[in-house]
Amino acid sequence: MDAFAEADKDASGFIDRAELVGVIQKMGVHMQNPTDDIDALFEALDIDGDGSIDVVEFCTKFEPAIKRDHGVMGKMDVDVVMKETFDKMLVDARDQRTAVNRSFMQAREDCQEWFCKKFLGSKWRMKTFDAFYTNGGKGSASRLAHLRKSLDEAIKGKNEWITTSLESDQDFKREVLDKDGIGTFADKWLARLEAEMGTITAKRLASCETNRTVPSNP
Repeated sequence: MDAFAEADKDASGFIDRAELVGVIQKMGVHMQNPTDDIDALFEALDIDGDGSIDVVEFCTKFEPAIKRDHGVMGKMDVDVVMKETFDKMLVDARDQRTAVNRSFMQAREDCQEWFCKKFLGSKWRMKTFDAFYTNGGKGSASRLAHLRKSLDEAIKGKNEWITTSLESDQDFKREVLDKDGIGTFADKWLARLEAEMGTITAKRLASCETNRTVPSNP
């Protein structure tokens, strides 16, 4: 793919973070939060999480969109499709981050009536957020899968990280009065998360349906 060769400035056979930034800047991809957005794009392209993007990973993301284009494409057309793909990656990543953060806060609200009876603070909760999601893997898909798995384990009282934290983490030992409350909180969080993700999926399907039914200009 010519676009990969152009992005691979040092001809190493891999695109690193700095080279990806160059591509993004050249195409004028809009960044709401440059650090988070660049991380999201790099992680989306770096499928195996080895810290670099090879030609297979690069093509895997862009070729399907290019092949969907009808007609013969020139260089400018490819650039447009790549920018659109970058934009979609960012929308997906931002939607996921919003869903995770919102569901986390909603779960706290759902536990409002009894939260202070089972917990003396929320440092344990923030550490759980980082362990279950923020540090849950490379790429948004991996982090979401890790979050779901971790929450399911916590609900069942079988999450090893929670067990270890209850035994050795000072914030957990000080703040958690009833360890069963962690499972209840996890249950609320997972339910809210699935509702948020379901809403995102429904909106995307509705958008796709709208795009299919809009008549083209004669």
